[in-house]
Amino acid sequence: MRFHFKKSEAESNTEAEPKKKKRIILSPSSLVLATYILLLLSKLLDVAFINRENEYYSVVILQLMIFLLPGAIWCKWSGDGYVKGLRLKLPRPRTFLLILSGAVLMISGGLLLGTVFGGLESLSDNFSLYDTFISKTDGSLSSSLYLFVAYAILPAICEEFVFRGILCYEYENGGVLRAVIFSSVFFALLHFNPINILTYLFSGIVLALILYASRSLIGAMLAHFLYNVFGLFGQRYMNTLYTITGSSSFFLFLVAFCFMLSGAIFCHQASKLYKRYLYSGESSSYRLPEIKTAEQKRASYLSVLKEPSTILCGVFYIIASIIYMF
Repeated sequence: MRFHFKKSEAESNTEAEPKKKKRIILSPSSLVLATYILLLLSKLLDVAFINRENEYYSVVILQLMIFLLPGAIWCKWSGDGYVKGLRLKLPRPRTFLLILSGAVLMISGGLLLGTVFGGLESLSDNFSLYDTFISKTDGSLSSSLYLFVAYAILPAICEEFVFRGILCYEYENGGVLRAVIFSSVFFALLHFNPINILTYLFSGIVLALILYASRSLIGAMLAHFLYNVFGLFGQRYMNTLYTITGSSSFFLFLVAFCFMLSGAIFCHQASKLYKRYLYSGESSSYRLPEIKTAEQKRASYLSVLKEPSTILCGVFYIIASIIYMF
């Protein structure tokens, strides 16, 4: 596994580019593979932690080990100033409507996709990546707080740091589209859920678009957090809403209306932001593409797909999907 970014003069001058130092000689998909392996190994810890009082502490520790630890090592080995290129800054107030509409877009789009592929019974499913652990609350404040932190806040921070932070930055040298596609595909595979893979793929794309439109990784984290909150505390009430409407057609109409409305607002806000950037002459923090011709672009996509670590990611996805079914 190898990759060497040959920096162009223009790219070296971008303010987000880290100082030249020793560079980790691994492909970005190697980092993804590490998270897949660690997440799969966490399945083996199921017996050790299930039905125990330290369940939520275990989930917190696992997330730090699965995502933040490999991500921190990657940043450290990538040289001084690398983190500056990850857009770890607070979103500006003018981006809040984009973030909120993006969260609603993911929620409504996920409901539509889930209903199409899983039927109406999927509306009451309790969403969670870490479904090897119990995600129940006894109603107490402490239990709800643990659930809130372990399954809503931490996943948003940890997953976005790796998939929209590091991966988007790494794949930008082949263009923003390549960054959006591969970060979203790897994010979708991370969940080891073939039935809902399109839902996670769609969410990954929206989160990547939020990152680029808001120019803030924390903005993507915030949208992801809102999506997680709905998955934990709101999705279970979708069956109730369906019962109130009394018609599957009317229920789907309401969800589709929310999807189209939030999509329209999201696109409008993104357009306004990009126009503002253009008129104000505000420079982007993107890495300038090294690839110019259509043939080079195709080759850059194929080079990622041919990497041994990418192939192994596919293998682990198949293995983990089988394990998670039992």
